Amino acid sequence: MHRNTLILIRGALGLAVGMLLVVAAGLIVDVDHAGYALSNLSNFNYDEARFLADTTNRGLNQVLAIVFTVVAIAVPLTANLYSLKFLEFFVKDRINAAVLTLVVFADLASFWVIYSLKKDFIPVFQLHLSFGLLGLCLIILFPYLYYVFRFLHPNTLLERLEEEIYAGVRAGLRQRRNAARYHQQVAEGIEHIANIAIRSIDRADRTTAIESVLTLEEVARRYWVLKPKLPDAWFLADPNYFLGFSSKAVDEFSAKRMWVEMKLFSQLRQVMSAAIPRTHDVVSAAAKSSRKLGLESVAQADEALRELVTEYFNTFIRLALTRRDVPSVFTLFDQYRIFAEALNHPYPQLGLDIAYYFAYYGELAHKNQLNFVVDAVAHDLGTLVRRAWETGAANRQLLLDRFLRYGAQHPLRGVRRAQAILASYFLLTGQTEAAALIRRNLADLDQVSLQSLKDQLLSVKREQYWEINERRAHMDYVPDPQREKLKEFLESLG
Repeated sequence: MHRNTLILIRGALGLAVGMLLVVAAGLIVDVDHAGYALSNLSNFNYDEARFLADTTNRGLNQVLAIVFTVVAIAVPLTANLYSLKFLEFFVKDRINAAVLTLVVFADLASFWVIYSLKKDFIPVFQLHLSFGLLGLCLIILFPYLYYVFRFLHPNTLLERLEEEIYAGVRAGLRQRRNAARYHQQVAEGIEHIANIAIRSIDRADRTTAIESVLTLEEVARRYWVLKPKLPDAWFLADPNYFLGFSSKAVDEFSAKRMWVEMKLFSQLRQVMSAAIPRTHDVVSAAAKSSRKLGLESVAQADEALRELVTEYFNTFIRLALTRRDVPSVFTLFDQYRIFAEALNHPYPQLGLDIAYYFAYYGELAHKNQLNFVVDAVAHDLGTLVRRAWETGAANRQLLLDRFLRYGAQHPLRGVRRAQAILASYFLLTGQTEAAALIRRNLADLDQVSLQSLKDQLLSVKREQYWEINERRAHMDYVPDPQREKLKEFLESLG
């Protein structure tokens, strides 16, 4: 809004200069042509003063009608579309208050001129003041309308909500003894941002919904900068802001000092619930934001936050599976795998837990007859195992065992392909014992299945899938050096 304020000021000054130059030039030409004295322009008789006062009053009445009609229609309509918080911000905005006050005062001043004007008394100063106010109102009219329309843009509301949340956190930092009194400002601000996203999804406004998700992400980042400095009183969670959670759960938020994060992710879940399966772009944005927040240094260093992000990834996947939204599941597993790869080396137990969750939701997908999801989980597990071996993670053998057990549970073609691709990587890097484990796991393949496996894997020579998908990659693709090892591995199975 600072930029919009500058545009308003510059626009008004530009119009003022332009209008004054044009009017002054025309006046100079007319005065010079007629040989009229400029000093006579300020002298009025009663009829001239009356005409000027009436004309000025009509002009100000029209300006007043235009401004308040726009405000009365546009502001409530926009607030109804996005959030009633618009009304509060509009009323509190200094520019809006100043312009509306100016228009009302100018109109009142023009009425006062009419009231004061008598045949034996002409209020010359008031006449000039009223006329000058009319000129000022006309000059700022169009810049102000532009300001209002920019003010009513949903991004403006999101920016103001973000700043209000941040102001609440800063106030809690300054007033350490009464820090809890600012919980409402922060909690309600987060709720309003999520509500904007949900309402935008209902109207298929993807841009605003995605911007809302990104605002929640930025709120978390800015909060984490101040979090270490906040007093203990700040972290006492208020049950009124967690009506969907038990008292025990709220006490846990307090003990782990993460009620703000829980509030934020719970609202992100509401956005996910509205987006699945309607708006996959929003699902992708929310998944990426969750992954990015989970990989922030603050979150990585806090075990409770690492677990929170993991639990919400699981919750998102469960929601997408329940609604049988395969594209959303595909996107969520991709971001979840990237999150797991980054944390697996420093936190091997978390990596093993996430691998278990992958297998668990693969099993759930199999029960729901979502075989593509089962295959995607296998490829993501295989990628996670490969990354663990590349980084020398302490849990790499346990991850491989987990992957092989998943393959034993689901002997589908996609799972077999993922195992063969991982085996070719092991052969390429000289990990013959690991490749042998996978070979034994695939030893029960008959010739027909083996030939089908060869045809499917060796025919993929294009890295990108031949259709546009969420990942822009073919899961079965392997680069040329690894392809030779893949062919060698498949031949050894025969």
